[in-house]
Amino acid sequence: MKVIYTSDLHGDTYLYQRLLDLSGREKADVLIIGGDILPKKYEFMRLVKIQRNFIENELFPLFSSFRAENPEAQIYLMMGNDDFAINMDLLEEMDEGGIIKLIHNRVHHLYDEFFVAGYGCVPLTIFSLKDWERFDDKEQQVPDGSFGAYISTDEGLMRIDVEKWGRARPTVEEDLRELVSRSDPQRTIYVMHAPPYGTSLDKLYNGYPAGSRAIRRFILDHQPYLTLHGHIHESPRVSGRYTDTIGSTISVNPGQGVNFHAAIFELSDPRRTMWHTIFDKNVSTTSRIVKKDPNPR
Repeated sequence: MKVIYTSDLHGDTYLYQRLLDLSGREKADVLIIGGDILPKKYEFMRLVKIQRNFIENELFPLFSSFRAENPEAQIYLMMGNDDFAINMDLLEEMDEGGIIKLIHNRVHHLYDEFFVAGYGCVPLTIFSLKDWERFDDKEQQVPDGSFGAYISTDEGLMRIDVEKWGRARPTVEEDLRELVSRSDPQRTIYVMHAPPYGTSLDKLYNGYPAGSRAIRRFILDHQPYLTLHGHIHESPRVSGRYTDTIGSTISVNPGQGVNFHAAIFELSDPRRTMWHTIFDKNVSTTSRIVKKDPNPR
């Protein structure tokens, strides 16, 4: 079974078309999109409507056409921290119609004895939208320099007190503790928007790590079959790697850029078969060093 994994397409129709074109060329069985699927390059207070229009007028027809032409291929996706949760109803309709399979906080049987599970939330950031943000664990504090904080509701954007709002919700660590109980982690691909902290997958442009400590502990404790991440677009260009090994688990962040970034692999042996659309082809993940992206976003 051939899998294509990408993340952080942010409503870029060019990148979406590259994903579907690649799927056709590679005859992929499974496409997985790991969060941040909708546009963000607009004024914040207008984004709910802009993202809703994108789902209705771009994503729905694009994926409907693809599924009609490729009925055996499956599309698994979830929102990420830049996507307004109030628009989930449209994605739920696509899920119910068989066009996509939503994976946030869900577990799907993938193939044979394999499962795929998703988690779209990230540790608190300085940015405004908090729909998909949580305290990483009980020790995380509200980041310095945070902008005004909002969640999306039926009545519009609602400003919140992050400390009060966040402490009333489960942490990333607590959510993952519940998610892992629903399948055998050693037979599960976990799609988690945030990368594990302190790895080759969570480096900002200044080299500072911005991943999740809870996700790193989760991987160390449960040793999943494979974990797929995103969120930090530039990390592969900064660290020189788009894969890392935590214990026996291979973790992946393909990054994203002007040119389409994705990782492609065979489900039966991702370690030996994985390659990247920008950095390499058909090269083992062992000791992989990636090239610089000539067109960084």
